[in-house]
Amino acid sequence: MISTFNILTDVPDTAGCSLFIELSGQGISYWALSADNSCFALSVYHFSAATTNDKAADYFKDIVSEQPLLRQSFKKVSIIYAFSEALLVPARFVNTATATEMLNLVYGEEDESVTKSDLVYQLNLQNIYRIPKSVEEVVANLYPSAAHWHLYSILSGAKKDTINLLYCIFSTNHFMVQLIKNGQLQIIQQFDYKLPEDAAYYLLSICEQFGAPLKETEVVLNGMIDQESALYKELKKYLPEIRFCSLPETFTYDEGIKNYAPHYFSHLFEIAACV
Repeated sequence: MISTFNILTDVPDTAGCSLFIELSGQGISYWALSADNSCFALSVYHFSAATTNDKAADYFKDIVSEQPLLRQSFKKVSIIYAFSEALLVPARFVNTATATEMLNLVYGEEDESVTKSDLVYQLNLQNIYRIPKSVEEVVANLYPSAAHWHLYSILSGAKKDTINLLYCIFSTNHFMVQLIKNGQLQIIQQFDYKLPEDAAYYLLSICEQFGAPLKETEVVLNGMIDQESALYKELKKYLPEIRFCSLPETFTYDEGIKNYAPHYFSHLFEIAACV
């Protein structure tokens, strides 16, 4: 596990503050907001490719143990799961029994997991997803009163002003993409990649599959991608309407955050604006 960013400002009393924690197979992020929507803490950790679910659960316990802030009392704690095994299904087709069956059909059976679901009421969809049992047990033990969402549920329910949008969140050799066409959600999915050409192929394939014209589709980049990187230059070859996401104006930010490119953390604060 690598600590990529660790930006902390001492806040003696967090009782009126909000804590957000994002957990995935690629890493762990947490950030905290004061009552006046000022961010005073943000940390990002990335896992190696060989990290197992049990090891990820152990890493989370270690982070909470080592960071005094995470053991304080907060007015609100939000857990955001970003594991890839998730399906958006019309709500009328989903119940407790069918949710697990659908996940097993698409991803295969998995005994060491917990099935959860969120209602995306804006689209009348149910997001059914699986969480590693070891991770879920640690979360339940450390934050028993926390609210839970999946990343897909939050992003799918968020209003997008752009008619055609390819919204991407990059981490190391992994990215999530959401395609909006004519104002309607088409797909939200995650991909692993080894080379920049792989990432470009996936994005171009999605646009072709769903008939999204490249010249009319805005590509918005979040996460670990830089303008001088080989990855960005490869995407720029094929995607003419490409830009980096900015930080939401809803919040104010610690000076330590402002020292980095805004798109590194933009999707985290878009999450905070929605939950």
